Amino acid sequence: MLKSVLVALDGSSSSIAGASFALRLASRLHASVEGLGLVNSDWIQRPQPVPIGGLAYKRALDLKLLNSADERIDAVLHAFGSDARRAGITFSTKRIDADALSSIGTESIEHDLVVVGRNSLFDAEGELDRIPLCVDRIVRSGLRPVVVVPDADKGGRAENDAAPLLVAFDGSAAASRTLHMLALLGIAAERDVHILTQNNRSERQAAAEAERACALLRRHGVARVKGVGLGDMQAGTPAEAILGTAKVLGAGMIAMGAYGHSGIREIFGSCTRAVLTEARLPLFLHH
Repeated sequence: MLKSVLVALDGSSSSIAGASFALRLASRLHASVEGLGLVNSDWIQRPQPVPIGGLAYKRALDLKLLNSADERIDAVLHAFGSDARRAGITFSTKRIDADALSSIGTESIEHDLVVVGRNSLFDAEGELDRIPLCVDRIVRSGLRPVVVVPDADKGGRAENDAAPLLVAFDGSAAASRTLHMLALLGIAAERDVHILTQNNRSERQAAAEAERACALLRRHGVARVKGVGLGDMQAGTPAEAILGTAKVLGAGMIAMGAYGHSGIREIFGSCTRAVLTEARLPLFLHH
């Protein structure tokens, strides 16, 4: 069962939405949660081209940005602690001045699950189709499963405990690991779960594959689980199938690994990237 959650906090609206998700999940599963406040002074003060005579201005701007980041992290950690205390959740907070990827990698060793905001943790190398590269790399590291939470103020929906959980399953190693981790952490317990499988050859084969995944969850005590098998002509692309099914079901969360039968092996292949970019609900990922 889930015992501890690590949530990355940088003061962005994405990370605040992630904190709310982490606290609700910890409350439901009686887990502890750690809020990790992240400031990267080296990145703020990184060398950049400046015009002649502009070095003093850059130093002043860097100092202003550092002070602003410090104040923002102090405020978000205080708010996080207050919310956890009111909810009666066992919590801790930690502030780290380093790059997010290495910090989260080190801290996640002590925890079962990492929660990050979808549009937080930007790094010096920019974005990947509106998803920060740092989020990409945290998922790729595979140290712990990750829940990516959308911004609440950009159409994202908070996870609803009463809403179904949709699991995208294609029989691949990543999808199987994701399914097993969901079962072991207890995240699928006491809720309706739908296993979605798409098979390019036949709907019947898709349904059979989905049923094998259902059998695993039933052995782990998930009573309300149902397979959904789709043939290629019914579903469109894997991403369209996932997003469309989630909408029809009114899903509260999507879980997936690397999905698809078209050679998609990277965690940020076209299917996963499309779901990450377009989904308006939390996404559970395991590599």
